[in-house]
Amino acid sequence: MKVKPENLPIGKRMISAMFNFGIANVMTKIVGFLLIPIYTQYLTPEEYGIIEMCASLAAFSTIFMRLGVPGSVSRFYFDHKDNIIELNNYVKTVHTILIFSSITVGIVIATLAFFFSEDILPGVLFIPFLVLVIINSGFSANSDLQKRLLQSKEESAYMAKLNIATSTLGVLIAIFFVVGLKLGALGLILSQSSTSLIFFIQAQFYLRKYTRLGAFKPSMLKDSMRYGVGLLPHHLFAVLAPLVSKGILNYKESTAALGIFSLAMRFIQPLDILYNTFAKAFGPIYFSLRINNEEEKIRKIYTTSWYGAIFIFSIVCLFVPPLIPLLTPERFHQSAALVPIMSLGFVGQVLYIFFIQETFYNKKTKNISVITGIGLLVNLFLTIVLIEDLGIKALAIAYSSNFFVTGLVSQIYSDKVYMRFISNKKILFGILFIIVIFLISIIDS
Repeated sequence: MKVKPENLPIGKRMISAMFNFGIANVMTKIVGFLLIPIYTQYLTPEEYGIIEMCASLAAFSTIFMRLGVPGSVSRFYFDHKDNIIELNNYVKTVHTILIFSSITVGIVIATLAFFFSEDILPGVLFIPFLVLVIINSGFSANSDLQKRLLQSKEESAYMAKLNIATSTLGVLIAIFFVVGLKLGALGLILSQSSTSLIFFIQAQFYLRKYTRLGAFKPSMLKDSMRYGVGLLPHHLFAVLAPLVSKGILNYKESTAALGIFSLAMRFIQPLDILYNTFAKAFGPIYFSLRINNEEEKIRKIYTTSWYGAIFIFSIVCLFVPPLIPLLTPERFHQSAALVPIMSLGFVGQVLYIFFIQETFYNKKTKNISVITGIGLLVNLFLTIVLIEDLGIKALAIAYSSNFFVTGLVSQIYSDKVYMRFISNKKILFGILFIIVIFLISIIDS
């Protein structure tokens, strides 16, 4: 007999969720990491730069296509989960608006890109790159909704299987296009679009059990749109900062410089994987525990997660940079100096999750957008001020400062409920330890 997640011990519940949410990403990122020596033989720094710009544009266009609505599913699911009729109606309503907005916004973005892409994204051709990026963003709509439902239902095992299938197929297609057909940057973008199409269809079949029996309800749409619109600037600011800063680097330096930065991003992927895994696992568990006033269980998660984050940061900061000269051609070696700087951003992300979770719980999403907007301004300000003197390092400093400032500012906007779960003294001690590790890594390099 299957045990409901909420009936499991909190430690097992959290570890199981993080394992399943993260195992697929870890496995595929390891494969991707091992493929770096191959990709760097077939791709130039300029092509890595093109891929990086396309990734940022994809994130930007996806935000507008979704209108912030998928984020509402993670919260409103808990309002409807005990009434199957209401849940079916809710999923049907969200699914309908996502498909409609993806098509409509996709056409608008494609039109704007056709006329202005050469000025905004020099070196990135409208055809084929930007067209494929827009198509990829549109096809991921169903998968976004499916994953939000799986996350809320704590069906992490299903999510793991789905992510493994998605990532494995994506890697195989990428190898075929890049290594087999030698299509370079175009091959990677084509592999992403092909994978998105395949799993758009898969997600459509998964969602049928809701959409077939559900009905479109404008009242439900109104609530989700209100929640989503509050988060829309948050999502927009989060992707706008890297898009603009990378555009500045591309303009001031070169596409090759952007490629060096892109490779450094790939070497800090373990931190990104862990942060996203924790965020996906923690959100539904936090909501469930808060509703039931189980504060002691939340306290255990906070303390363990904070000390775990410090340990993981230290490992990446000290031991990843020496790997870059061993695994890549000399033209990519500058990436090593960026890794310790960019790793600091992980700390800011963890603090953000700690401080902001109660705001999500209380549905005060406008505050979240203000916080992310401040991070955007910090990112752009530091990029503009430092780019002339520091070049690529300016982008690394701006990247981490964005997350760190966002984490600290979220403490100001929070209602301090988190202080019942972890003390400011523990947080301050951790930050001081992190600073010491960072200085050691800089001295060693």
